Amino acid sequence: MKSKSQYIKILVSVIAAMVVWMLPPSWYGMPDMTLMERRMLGIVVYGILMWISEAVPLWTTSVSVIMLMLLLVSNEGIDFLNEGVDPYALGQSVHFRDIMATLADPILMLFLGGFSLATAASSVGLDVKLAKSLLRLLGDKSEGVLLGFMIVTATLSMFMNNTATTALMLSIIMPVLRSLPHRSTDKLPLILSVPIAANLGGMATPVGTPSNIMAFMRLNDPNGMNLGFTYGEWMFYMLPLAVFLVFVSWLLLTWLFPFHHKNLSLDIHVVQEHSATQRVVSTTFLVTVALWLFQPFIGLNMYIVGLLPMTVFMLTGIMGRAEIRHLDWEILWLVAGGIALSVGMEQTHLAHRIIRLIPFADMDPWVLAVAAGFLCFAMSTFMSNTVSTKLMLAILPSALASNSEVGGDTGIMTMVIIGVAASASLAMSLPISTTPNALVYSLEGVSQKDMAKVGILIGLVGMVVTSLLFGYLSFADYV
Repeated sequence: MKSKSQYIKILVSVIAAMVVWMLPPSWYGMPDMTLMERRMLGIVVYGILMWISEAVPLWTTSVSVIMLMLLLVSNEGIDFLNEGVDPYALGQSVHFRDIMATLADPILMLFLGGFSLATAASSVGLDVKLAKSLLRLLGDKSEGVLLGFMIVTATLSMFMNNTATTALMLSIIMPVLRSLPHRSTDKLPLILSVPIAANLGGMATPVGTPSNIMAFMRLNDPNGMNLGFTYGEWMFYMLPLAVFLVFVSWLLLTWLFPFHHKNLSLDIHVVQEHSATQRVVSTTFLVTVALWLFQPFIGLNMYIVGLLPMTVFMLTGIMGRAEIRHLDWEILWLVAGGIALSVGMEQTHLAHRIIRLIPFADMDPWVLAVAAGFLCFAMSTFMSNTVSTKLMLAILPSALASNSEVGGDTGIMTMVIIGVAASASLAMSLPISTTPNALVYSLEGVSQKDMAKVGILIGLVGMVVTSLLFGYLSFADYV
């Protein structure tokens, strides 16, 4: 049974969503706002309030968001709600297949691959071997181990998808967590360090995140800006920023969640026998990681690679019905809800309208750069980083070109676009903000409150540093 406070939270969320839906469009400063956009905005408000208040489990909110979208904004929704409404005033609906497809989005294949690797590696002791090897390099001082894990995670994330990196590092760090007392608070900084380092490390290279790839392509589009911006130039600006933010994050984690155990060690027996099962798991583990790591050169889609370990382990009987049942299916529902919101905001054109509402073309260049970064940061907190960046990049180049003070300055334009991509990576305060966050949220002892506490601090510090850095680079003739 739910408590009285939970019912109040649900009621407040629903009423707030209804008010947003029913208010006249002129109240938003958008008199031509369509009915579908208003409904979608109401669903967004409902989802945000439900996720933040935790009135119900987060994945339950995700399921209800998907259901509301199917009923209210899909092309196969409740008919009588749309009767007699002028098609122009009604606006663009979302295809119901696109909403349902979020339950099988390719990103979920990465989750399943990561879950499969962790399950199989644990069953044969491979995770313990990897953890022991890494600890031998890092030593046993708690703060040093934390920093070491963050450096390894960030480095891998420069060249691998953030979700794949997080799944890999969690499979290695799990033996360390199991070696600590059941309710030890020392687990929390170790767990939270993985998604933080993965998100920050991904900033450093053009291939580190989809947001980076889109920004890099926009800068070098032969039919667009065509600036000839190189891989090395990206790293010249972004690698020092990523390194600095990883170090700051380490300091924040040790300050917010101080270790009670000054040393970490793994007193776990490692199985030495070389069975066929161990060889299959080890080989699959190495092949999967190699395919993820060298994906830009091999060309095999990272999402397809995500299904490889599950397929191999199921065919060989390493994963059976019991193992499949114990995978973290709730996290897949959680992620699907966030993806659904992104799809709805994009296809109803709500997100594009919100961005258009901000007069970038009339702003002071520095204010423009900061505003664009913070808007992308805010959007990425509640929706896909990729979609947020794509929407921002759809209008920023034209807004920058039409800004009289920017005057077509390619240096300013470059720094604003890179800054937007960086801002997307800094949004990591909620489980739905990034897929690495969602992955660790499934682990014991991780609360949304703790994730928000460290995520908001790191995000704000990162945004301030990014704004100052790119503002200085833009306006000091460094580019």
